Amino acid sequence: MARKGTAFSIGNLKPIRKATVPGEIIEQIISMVRAGSLKPGDKLPTERELGELLDVGRSSVREALKGLETTGLLKRTTEGTILCEPKEMEQRAFWMSTINTSIHEVFETRKLLEIEIVGLAAERSTPEDIKRLEEAIVEKCTLEEVSVSDTLFHRSLVEAAKNSLFSVVYHLVTGLLFQTHRYYSFLKHDEEFETFLKTIFDQHRKILKAVESHDALSAKEAIKEHLDYAEKKLLGSLEAGPADRN
Repeated sequence: MARKGTAFSIGNLKPIRKATVPGEIIEQIISMVRAGSLKPGDKLPTERELGELLDVGRSSVREALKGLETTGLLKRTTEGTILCEPKEMEQRAFWMSTINTSIHEVFETRKLLEIEIVGLAAERSTPEDIKRLEEAIVEKCTLEEVSVSDTLFHRSLVEAAKNSLFSVVYHLVTGLLFQTHRYYSFLKHDEEFETFLKTIFDQHRKILKAVESHDALSAKEAIKEHLDYAEKKLLGSLEAGPADRN
């Protein structure tokens, strides 16, 4: 039951600078749920109010809320849009990053999604998309920055695909798809860590070149090579374990 009169705290909401990015709206709302700023029964502002708070159009807000409603996180009632009780979130696996899956399962899923996504990106990308992809590639950075850069690059590919449903679904499962970044802490102690990073960024550039050239086949081949390499490297690191790296 909704808690009538519950005040919605806007302190954690930040204006969104890109146009029509429902995925970013989804990410902010999910982050507030995980942080406890939004609790079951809380009522969200109206679409118009959220649009003003986030500095985006109502169509983007509507698309994001529909995506969250599909996963069971939100529900529409006569009183407004309400955050569901945990027992009602039957499809919560879509937004919870705490679910443990194997490295192989994660990369198997990413290949199914991203190989097709990058093909669309190669066909539909604009100069603005290419610029975002270029900005996401960081040459030298900390372990944390590597994770951010990698996630941003792949999200930018999704944006370049120009498919709003792909965008919503991908952002909903981002926490699951990139949970393998926690294994980078093993690679950090590997003497080949720098080589690993160089290879990853070289592969990103190869994907970018294919997308920029609108070569869908080469883009698909490049991202499969990239994901196969990352999976193999992380599996090898996990098998060795942190104890073997002292």
